[in-house]
Amino acid sequence: MDEQIRERFRHRLLRRRRELVAARQAAERGVVESREGRTAPEYEESAQADHVEFTLREFSDARRRELLLVDAALARLDAGIFGSCVECGRPIELERLEAVPYALRRADDALRDEREERGGVRRAPYTM
Repeated sequence: MDEQIRERFRHRLLRRRRELVAARQAAERGVVESREGRTAPEYEESAQADHVEFTLREFSDARRRELLLVDAALARLDAGIFGSCVECGRPIELERLEAVPYALRRADDALRDEREERGGVRRAPYTM
């Protein structure tokens, strides 16, 4: 992968990182605002507030995981190994990196890992 492509990915990853940090901060403010608005609420209002808080926390957790992946991709860029599959070392398809710039594996390796996690590799249908 040439330097121009790496720099393009660096800019995309840094932009996404800023977006994720801003979204996390907004979600955390939402949780605080939800808690502060609970002065003697009715039962239904309390349940709604709990649901809002839960939803905001789940959103924040998903963004936190994505932020870790983005940071790891930036570290791989700095180390000069960005775009190499962690399974086989071969280059990750550029189309895959365009879709998921923090991808760790080639599409075929990721698919194999996903199938193994689900309990085994799919087999061809039995034929006589």
